[in-house]
Amino acid sequence: MIKVAICSDKVTAAGEIEKLVFDLCKTKGIPAETEVFYDEHTLKQEIERGTRYDLLYLNFLMENQKGVITAGKIRKLDENVLILYISECDKHMIELFRFDVFAFIKRPVDSQTFGELFLEANRRVCKNNFYFMFRYKGEEYKLPCKEILYFESAGKKIRVNLMNGDAEIFVGKLSDVAERLGNGKIPFLRIHQSYLVNYYWIRARSKTEVTLCNGTKLPISGERKKNFSFIYDMLLKEERNSSFNF
Repeated sequence: MIKVAICSDKVTAAGEIEKLVFDLCKTKGIPAETEVFYDEHTLKQEIERGTRYDLLYLNFLMENQKGVITAGKIRKLDENVLILYISECDKHMIELFRFDVFAFIKRPVDSQTFGELFLEANRRVCKNNFYFMFRYKGEEYKLPCKEILYFESAGKKIRVNLMNGDAEIFVGKLSDVAERLGNGKIPFLRIHQSYLVNYYWIRARSKTEVTLCNGTKLPISGERKKNFSFIYDMLLKEERNSSFNF
């Protein structure tokens, strides 16, 4: 499910954007959830509480730079959300793109252009796989992949261990989790029947275990050792090469 936030100081504009998103998702069969905000302060507070969105539509006049300031504040709180800016004026458009805005849509909104950009943004979200989502006891959870240290299997339950020390639990199979994350932006490596580890949080490795950045040590099983070492070495080599190509 793609999660969409809409922030506009105009009720009619917010309704227009929400309807365009709803119609597109219905036509294309894209599961989506939308949330509307009528001022930037409420949106900022929601993100500060930990809520994360895949797409964010900002609709403000650009004459007073409110939109530019809002985009900057949101980007500091969430570096992954794709921001699409809608306005009648492109006066501060260049400044706006300093905050890695995905697209600028000029009013009046062309439904075809809006649709093309929405679908491209949706493809980007699916490709990058920024979040890991699951349901447990009737609640839907959405965790940024970069904040996940490792997954731990215990019977029929999976424990998601986070970098801040918190942990979440859901029912599932570690093999299914590995498959879901297989094409994501962040590599997760299977080091053991019971452990799936975020590559970027591995501080050190030996022949028998990995040490994570928080000091946690996890065992590498014999049957996983060869494949883990191959993938780890490949990723390490790619990082080394990229560090010299700038």
